Amino acid sequence: LLDLTPSDRQTLLFSATLDGDIDVLVRRYQHDPARHELEVDEDDSNAAVHLFWKVASGDRIDRTADVIASAGPTIVFSRTKHGTDRIARQLEQRGVRAAAIHGDRSQKQREKALDLFVRGAVDTLVATDVAARGIHVDGVNAVVHFDPPADAKDYVPRSGRTARAGATGVVVSFVTPDKAAAVKSL
Repeated sequence: LLDLTPSDRQTLLFSATLDGDIDVLVRRYQHDPARHELEVDEDDSNAAVHLFWKVASGDRIDRTADVIASAGPTIVFSRTKHGTDRIARQLEQRGVRAAAIHGDRSQKQREKALDLFVRGAVDTLVATDVAARGIHVDGVNAVVHFDPPADAKDYVPRSGRTARAGATGVVVSFVTPDKAAAVKSL
């Protein structure tokens, strides 16, 4: 789209993360950019406790239900759309009120799932990385990485759904034997 706009335009870029991919956009589309960054409060960086639990693949649903029961409102991240629906269904079978959100859902379905979670009508929002960025929900006490992120740079945005705005939270990453090497790289 930017290639189709006049070259003398003003281009503003807002990003929560500044990595190599963003630098490519800056170099290509911005001329003499001014950069404004917010300082990170060091106390906020310690607001979330990060736990890595070795679990058998078949035990993840029960462990997820345990986390939700003890922590309260939780966002659970799955790597796939199909997995997201399956996890939500299995949690419901264990008495955990769950809503799924992913890219195959319509905007209306995603908004409804998010609203249910915000209002406390469901205990957990089970999501693909569609919910890892750009969504702010107060009161998320925990994040569960049911599946580790496909890319290590997605760990921080996923985890950042908890311990926001001065609150504390817990981040639990399940480490199954087949994913141990991938999680170690995080």
